[in-house]
Amino acid sequence: MTTDFEVPPEKRFVPALLPWVVAAAGLVFYVITLSHWITSTSLLPVARVAGYQWQPVLANPAYFLFTLPLKALPSAWLPLGLNLLSAVFAAGALGLLARAVALLPHDRTHPQRELEKSDYSLLTIRVAWLPVVFAVLICALQMAFWERATAGGPEMLCVLLFAYVVRCLLEYRRDARESWLLKAAFVYALGMTENWLLILLLPGFLVSLVWVMGWGFFNARFLTRAWLLGLAGLSFYFLLPALAMFSPDYPLPFWSTLKLVLAEQKSMIVLHWRAAQERLALAALPSLLPMVIIGLRFPSHFGDNSRLGATLAKFCIHTLHAALLVFCAWVTLDPPFSASRLGLGPQFLPLQILSALGAGYFSGYFLLLFGERAKARGQYRDLIWRFDCMVVTAVWALAIVTVAALVYRNWPINRAAKGHLLRDYARLLTQKLPAKPAVLLSDDTRRLWLAQAALAEQPGAPKHIAVDTRLLKVPSYHRTLHRQSDGSWPLPPTNHLAEMDDILLIDIVLRQAAQRDVFYLHPSFGYYFEFLHLVPEGVVYRLAQYSTNDLFAPPLPAPVVEQNTQFWERIAAEQLPKLLGQLPPREDPKPTNWVQRAFAAARVKPGYSLDAFTFATSLSRAANYWGVELQRMNRLPEAGRIFALAEQLNPGNVVAHVNRQFNENLQAGSEATVNITQSIEDQFGGYRSWDQVIGENGPFDEPTFCYEQGRVFAQSSLYRQALAQLERARTLAPTDPSSRLWLGNLYLFARFPGRALAVAEEVRQQPQRFALTQTNHVEFLTLEASARFALNDASAAESLLQNAISREPTNYFLLASGAQVYLRHGRLTNALDWLNRQLRLRPGDTNALMSKGYVCLQMGVYAEAIPALTRLLSLQPANQYALLNRAIAHLQSDQLDAAQADYQSLHQQLTNAWQVHFGLGEIAWRRKATNDALRYYTLYLSNAPSHTAEAKMVGERLRQLQPAAP
Repeated sequence: MTTDFEVPPEKRFVPALLPWVVAAAGLVFYVITLSHWITSTSLLPVARVAGYQWQPVLANPAYFLFTLPLKALPSAWLPLGLNLLSAVFAAGALGLLARAVALLPHDRTHPQRELEKSDYSLLTIRVAWLPVVFAVLICALQMAFWERATAGGPEMLCVLLFAYVVRCLLEYRRDARESWLLKAAFVYALGMTENWLLILLLPGFLVSLVWVMGWGFFNARFLTRAWLLGLAGLSFYFLLPALAMFSPDYPLPFWSTLKLVLAEQKSMIVLHWRAAQERLALAALPSLLPMVIIGLRFPSHFGDNSRLGATLAKFCIHTLHAALLVFCAWVTLDPPFSASRLGLGPQFLPLQILSALGAGYFSGYFLLLFGERAKARGQYRDLIWRFDCMVVTAVWALAIVTVAALVYRNWPINRAAKGHLLRDYARLLTQKLPAKPAVLLSDDTRRLWLAQAALAEQPGAPKHIAVDTRLLKVPSYHRTLHRQSDGSWPLPPTNHLAEMDDILLIDIVLRQAAQRDVFYLHPSFGYYFEFLHLVPEGVVYRLAQYSTNDLFAPPLPAPVVEQNTQFWERIAAEQLPKLLGQLPPREDPKPTNWVQRAFAAARVKPGYSLDAFTFATSLSRAANYWGVELQRMNRLPEAGRIFALAEQLNPGNVVAHVNRQFNENLQAGSEATVNITQSIEDQFGGYRSWDQVIGENGPFDEPTFCYEQGRVFAQSSLYRQALAQLERARTLAPTDPSSRLWLGNLYLFARFPGRALAVAEEVRQQPQRFALTQTNHVEFLTLEASARFALNDASAAESLLQNAISREPTNYFLLASGAQVYLRHGRLTNALDWLNRQLRLRPGDTNALMSKGYVCLQMGVYAEAIPALTRLLSLQPANQYALLNRAIAHLQSDQLDAAQADYQSLHQQLTNAWQVHFGLGEIAWRRKATNDALRYYTLYLSNAPSHTAEAKMVGERLRQLQPAAP
């Protein structure tokens, strides 16, 4: 830092030495409060430097260079090394902030110019150190700044770069050396590669250059040099894409990677600009507005030379400065308009430098005008002197109160954010892992990184394979796993270049499960769990294969239940008390003392630890899962306590809330039902989908939600999991028919007709118990008939259907359902009979007409199919399937003209339909129209599936026709 001030030696301390003192003190302070391990904010940087991240680093090139030497550290030391680096960056930023505050010009108003006669109008009063210290302290103690100053991450480097740019602009004002501005241009451009916010602030930076340079800004020599240095800073964009080319499994070329990096920054800017323009403006206001006021140089008078006019002008300016001083101090406490409360993230930390700069300037303004140099004259000089003392005292009081409030609010949070909580959670993740290499699966990358970091601290820990299941569809990820596991993970097939299919992924996971232990780091669902089930071991879950004859997971062994019970008792006794005071309250707490009442009046909410929140929500999800297991074992009081624990850990766990309420009803003996009165997703709160709500909170164990979850699983082809949910709904709601109907049909689809029959018989034999409607009777009747057909008991199935229709010969719904049962099981004659009965009741039923046409085609009675399909087409002229079936019926009936008319009509709508080409080719073949046959058969082969009997026949005919081709 520059120290050659042209001020008396006794005045050099504040601008020359105090910044160094501040930087040193800041470093000591941040080292004392340093996070000892990984925090929520440093997890990603640690993963990048340690190599846990799959793909090469593509963001923050300058930070990448600074962290390169840390790669030589042992993995266990890496989190501490990154945290120390952030502390160094933060201390440097504070030193630059102190220097910038000392360089601020106090000549903006006429009274300032009268009282401050020093070179460059720098503040030289005896307490000139106070604005500097005040600005530094409110910046250093602000929660977001403090968090990231004591935990590794690129944010503090960006703040350091921004603070250096501010310092350069103010240094130029002092000595007019162009080199300061050239340095600022280079560093600002470099900062743009680190933080997209600086791209948004670029117009402000250019305006600042014009402000400090005046017309000299438009000098061609300066613009050229500044432009070249700016390009040099922007050239850091090329660094990481170039290095990515050396990554063995990275698939993209250099220019595509560079476009990806630029597109990512652009998307962040566009996303924030479109979705949060008001929030962006609100967050920037506390920082940019003070800079505008500081940049204005007010005239000596405003046109009114009267004493009253001058007094009013001074009063207005003083009021404006006082409001901005309070505003700058207030924003450090995270009021509703602060960036952190608006959810804008750490990218906005550089603006904290400007807020602190404003606080330093405005506090210096009042200390100068109302302090030691203020002269009280006239008959009211005693009153004016007392008023001046009150103003100075108010500035001191504001500084002391703000700093004390920051310490009071943020110190407990910082103590909780030292990495102890996440280290405890990481140890919970790894304490049950075996002593030999295993596979660790997770669809949450954070858990994998925490587990890997915890294992890195254990000497001689086995080399477990950490797998992000969300990336398993990417072939290059498998190659990375193969290399990292020394060949234990199989390479993907060479023909999978774009995306791996689910069947292959399931096979890979099953092979791994057969060779070594496989764990999921949290409860989950999906296609792997169609073949493997979870065995809880604390907060991790061993994957076990289903037995050959088991459709559902077997009961948990007694030792497993006991171990998990003891585990959650320890969590409730040891971890819960540590977490409760550090979690965000579900509702605004009522103030209990005058400090809290003051915070509430200032709209300042209590802070909370992000580490505690991460730990608690993860435990809440696992606790809810264990509560469900206990409830399914009918251990209701224990399950209720676990659900309550899950809610305590995460008051926003909507699943645990539903489960706890249902558990209370079960214990009270209330009868449960499936009650679908509204869209079930409306009860998810802020969650948008089933995947999200159960993925973040754990499974439901309430009949309505189990029923709906079973339907969702079935629609996603997760049939085993769907059956488990529907069976649970069947158990919990003993009089509900809807869950049993879905369950029975799903059993049929999954080829378990015996189970489907048991479900149907249970309901049909007790119609009063289930309060069946006429529609329900028919549904369960047809379910039972389908099950008996599937069990090869055709006589019983037909007897069931015939007896039913003999009792209700005009039951249209029974006729429609029975026809479909016959149709599904190949009983075409019976199906046609029931369809004819339907059509006698409702001649215009389009579904029945379509089914009749299809059945007649299958039976070969084409003459009967044509009238039904013609009737259907008169009702639905655009029904292409009906037209195609009628064309086929005409062709098979040898009505070639009618067939050609239908096929030509289809050909105009479906130009590439191979079925149409075949029909037209067949007509031409029969008519011996060689050219037409050649044309349509050639079109058929170019679009139709190959290796079918039909394709072989067409190929043979083409060979016969070829010699006759012109």
